[in-house]
Amino acid sequence: MENETKRYTGAELKVGMTAERTKTITKRDIELFGEVSTDTNPMHFDEAYAATTQCGRCIAPGGISRSLCGSILGMQLPGLGTVHMGQEVTFKKPVYPGDTITAHCEIAEIAYKEKKDFYIVKVKQYVTNQNGEVVTEGVATVMPPK
Repeated sequence: MENETKRYTGAELKVGMTAERTKTITKRDIELFGEVSTDTNPMHFDEAYAATTQCGRCIAPGGISRSLCGSILGMQLPGLGTVHMGQEVTFKKPVYPGDTITAHCEIAEIAYKEKKDFYIVKVKQYVTNQNGEVVTEGVATVMPPK
């Protein structure tokens, strides 16, 4: 089940483990994200303004696709108890209201910090739209639960 909650400790993780999560982005999602983030850029809310931009119509804030990856980290892989320590991200294409995006995460690197008895894990992430085009990609650094 895609949205099932899981919890992997650092010792249980293996390079190559993957998880996915899919969501169709609605105008309401964009409104809620704008309320929480205070991002009221008219590219997200004003069709007339957005029509004059390089995207041609309203787009979702980039943080929405990035946060879908974050939900995987905190809920699936590594899962409950994971601490998100850092993020490198590149936004490749816009996400529009009505797009269905899928976040993909893959364990890329695992390091055990013996003196402090914890793991640091690098997770490759990318998000695709319904056409299979990469809209967001990056690498997260996390500390999985003990």
